[in-house]
Amino acid sequence: MQRIYIISGPAGVGKSTTSKMLAESFENSAYIEGDVINHMVVGGYLPPWESEASLELVWKNIADLSINFIQAGKNVVIDYVAFPEEVELFSQCVSSQVPDVEIMYVVLWADRDELLKRDAERIKDHQMGDRCLELVQEFEEKGVKQRYLYDTTHTNLSNLEQVMKEIKSNSAFMYLSLL
Repeated sequence: MQRIYIISGPAGVGKSTTSKMLAESFENSAYIEGDVINHMVVGGYLPPWESEASLELVWKNIADLSINFIQAGKNVVIDYVAFPEEVELFSQCVSSQVPDVEIMYVVLWADRDELLKRDAERIKDHQMGDRCLELVQEFEEKGVKQRYLYDTTHTNLSNLEQVMKEIKSNSAFMYLSLL
């Protein structure tokens, strides 16, 4: 059975690094970087946090791509900020087309000081600044269940292999529909 891994969390928690390494760990996999899908819109672009329509379009495209990859026998790893309500809609959409797929939802987490430190270490064009902390607050307000959280405060490249093993094996990350 194929799986879809939604690797989420605020900026600076290690979503991209973890997601890429996770996708590379499978023999048959696809990596979907939500920001790339988002930036496909050129004329009339609005950031997803400013436009519900933009965000909805990104998730529809991510769902369609995921379905295509699952039907081709690939595990899918999605690297994008995903709140519970988006995961629920995504799950409904995908499950209606490929009912046997397992969806894993992992919200990487780190303390605020660590997020700001990591953000400051990024190249200038990729720094998020206060947006890191805004995302933390948004995750807290949206009430992400503890079972989906994975603390990366003390994670570095040397122990990322352990993080991937935990993500693959921990059934707590199995997404359970709200319905």
